[in-house]
Amino acid sequence: MTTESKNINEMIKELYNGTIHTVKKVIPMEPGMGSPQLIAPPLVVKFGVLIGFTGDLKGELLLQASQELFNEIGEAMFGMSLSEEMLDSFVGELGNMVAGSLSTYLAEIQIQTDITHPTVLNGSTKLTGFKRALLVKVDYGQGKELEAIILLNQ
Repeated sequence: MTTESKNINEMIKELYNGTIHTVKKVIPMEPGMGSPQLIAPPLVVKFGVLIGFTGDLKGELLLQASQELFNEIGEAMFGMSLSEEMLDSFVGELGNMVAGSLSTYLAEIQIQTDITHPTVLNGSTKLTGFKRALLVKVDYGQGKELEAIILLNQ
């Protein structure tokens, strides 16, 4: 099936499936996956990373979690705790790894995307201006959740 013949809902489904696939692939911790939920603007983010994507789909991928969970992910990936200064850098790089892997996954099924540089969000940030958003909670146990949110502009 070519990109031209895929409708937006099929591409969103593939984007969702690809997001779950890449989060599981990139983060070396065993997750429980929640059901997808549609959410409406505004979206308040306390700590996370935002990566834009362009091409056949236009929007952003937001990974949001507590600083403690991002630090645990860093420990699982690199075997050491991250200092506060290193945490922001790591979260940006984690966003790059997930978004880059997602872009590769989508290219394999003929959905072309490019990603932007990551933007680390730290503090209370309100996001608006997106048409729809799909939220998936990734549960790492003991109340530790990563939220993968797909913000769509089409």
